[in-house]
Order: sequence, then C-alpha cells, then structure tokens
Amino acid sequence: MTETLYIDLEGHICGLSGKIFDALDIGPRKVSRVSNIEFNHDLQLWEAVDSEGGTIANNKDRAALIEMEKAYLNKKIETDYEKNQHSFFKKA
Repeated sequence: MTETLYIDLEGHICGLSGKIFDALDIGPRKVSRVSNIEFNHDLQLWEAVDSEGGTIANNKDRAALIEMEKAYLNKKIETDYEKNQHSFFKKA
C-alpha cells in the first residue's frame, strides 16, 4: 500500500499514521485523532466520523470503510496543501 506524506516548505510533515512514520527519524511528533470508526447499531453499519462529528462514510465491511476513510482524509489533507500553495508532496 502506498502512503503519502505532505511536507510544507518549513519541513513540517503531515499524513495519516502508517508504517512510514515508524521508519522515519523525524524528531518530536504531534499526533491528533481526526476520525473514529464505530458501529452504528441503528443502521447496522460501520461508520467513520470526523473529529467534528460529521459522517465521512459508512459500510457493512469495516475493512472497506477504513480504506474509504483513508482516501477521504488524504484528499482533505491534499486539498488543504494545494489551497495554501506552500508545500510539495512526497509519495512513499
């Protein structure tokens, strides 16, 4: 699986938690939870919810939902970096 890191011109690295972060010696880290996956008993579906309480997606298959959640969050990070136009991207 490909992991994407977003690096701004000041050298700050942003991305979803993955094996690449464990392999890099990047100094102190700041980790924030940006979403949760919970089972919605009323819908009988797994649901990904962002930190503001908005539904990202839902699916009967938890593994499929995790992939949907990762795609959504990566797109959100990428859009923010593109909008600010002060960064470059590194695919790992």
